[in-house]
Amino acid sequence: MFRINNKKLLPVIIIIIAVITYFFLRGCNKNIGLVYRYDKASKGEVQKTISVSGTLEVLKSHAVLSKISGIVTDVYVDYNSKVEKNQLLAKLDATGIEQEIQRIDVKRKQISLELLKAKSDRDAKLDLLKENLISKKGLENAELQYKQVANEWNAIQNEYEIAKNSKSYTRITSPSSGMVISKDVEPNIPITQNKVLFVIAEDLKKMQLIIQVDESDIGYIKNNQNVHFSVSAFPEKVFEGRITQVRFEPIRKGQLVSYQALVTCDNSELQLKPGMTATATVDVAYKKNVLRIPTEAFIVSPVEIPEDDNGKKFVWKKRIIAIKELPVERVEVKTGLTGDYFTEIISDKIKEGDEILVGINKGVEVKESIRR
Repeated sequence: MFRINNKKLLPVIIIIIAVITYFFLRGCNKNIGLVYRYDKASKGEVQKTISVSGTLEVLKSHAVLSKISGIVTDVYVDYNSKVEKNQLLAKLDATGIEQEIQRIDVKRKQISLELLKAKSDRDAKLDLLKENLISKKGLENAELQYKQVANEWNAIQNEYEIAKNSKSYTRITSPSSGMVISKDVEPNIPITQNKVLFVIAEDLKKMQLIIQVDESDIGYIKNNQNVHFSVSAFPEKVFEGRITQVRFEPIRKGQLVSYQALVTCDNSELQLKPGMTATATVDVAYKKNVLRIPTEAFIVSPVEIPEDDNGKKFVWKKRIIAIKELPVERVEVKTGLTGDYFTEIISDKIKEGDEILVGINKGVEVKESIRR
């Protein structure tokens, strides 16, 4: 076997191998270049949407509050119970109130007799004064006594009416027809005044979606816009609704500001439940049968362009014949609606069928640019 014994030849051999490797790799990479991707200007629809999230609530509901404090004796309904207007839902212990009514009534009757006596005395002295049998001072004293007893009568009568109303408040009734969706009351449990005992939903076949809209998007939101949304319980189903109110009150979370909009939606199949969270899309603008190009065409450029165009918009259109090795030319355009995927073109410099540059990739150089 041939061996290299001369150490002086070894560096020369290494240099020769390095030169051969360099030219080999250069030859392998000579076909690596840029690939231009195009899309044609076409006629079609341009749609702009805004993505939001929200929470489902009952469209119209009534909270049933306790008007007095007391102990619950009976509860006649449960969750999901269907109720009619004025139907009895629960009762409170009325024993103490009934005793109070009896006490007030006894006193009321006593003052009633005193009032009749004072009135009779006043009337009698009025007749005596007409015949000059008593002084005017005597009549004034009788009149004063009558007014004092009359005031006592009015006070005890008001107290009596309040006690009677309190007794009526021991009967908890439904303010409307509907379904019980919330219940926070049990027999033999004391409750306080103004405690929410039940929530009655009038109609669960209509729901309300409250969406949170970022301040940067709220300018697009208007009444009657269509909304499409989904919930995690039915991920493959798309529900629809329509905006019925846009609220002006800001919702602040740290430095973030959002606004609420109300969406009325159909729930005839009763699949939607109060409290569900939804991922929604609002259709804020739509045009059909307009000249359009992909929106991504406005952010791609084969060469570096200084940012001094004063708000003008440009795209790169494919040349029929490449000049100076650049297969595209820069064209100023006027735009209309900017949608999620396409932008409307209202400039005569772009025509239907023109190929517009939408991307540049590194790849194997070819004679014709690859078109998407």
